[in-house]
Formats: sequence, C-alpha cells, structure tokens
Amino acid sequence: MLALEIVAVFAIMFVGIVVIVLWFTYASSKVQSNKELKKRKMEILDKHFKELIRIECPYCKTLYSTEKLECPNCGADTNKILFLKIPE
Repeated sequence: MLALEIVAVFAIMFVGIVVIVLWFTYASSKVQSNKELKKRKMEILDKHFKELIRIECPYCKTLYSTEKLECPNCGADTNKILFLKIPE
C-alpha cells in the first residue's frame, strides 16, 4: 500500500511538471507569434507610409518620393536642401 502511494505521488508530480512545461511552451510560442505579427504590421505600415510621404523641391516645386536622392525634375540633391524653420 505504501509503495502504491509513493508511485501515485510521483505520478502526480510528473503530470504536474509536464503540464507546466507544456503551458510555458504554449505561452512562449504565443509571445513569439505576437512579436512576428507586430513586426509584419510595422513593415506594412512603413511601406505604405513611405508611399504616402512626398518631398517638395524648394527650387522647382516638384513632388517626389523620399526614396529618391535627388529631384527628378531639376536634379537638386535632397541632402543639400535646407528646409526653412517655421517661426513660432
């Protein structure tokens, strides 16, 4: 009878440990999938945001994408354009 009780205690402990390990595995995989989902959402938002943003050339007033390094109309370098500060 004593041996049966000892085996039952160890069996219950084993089942408890297995349940805890499975729960931690599920929780960590859920966190990982949430991180991947957030990363995908940010990539999509960045892509669409870059498509929406346009630079206006101060010289010829042409609108062009932020991905281009120079104005397609007049060839002004975007790195050398100094944008005026708005007075407060």
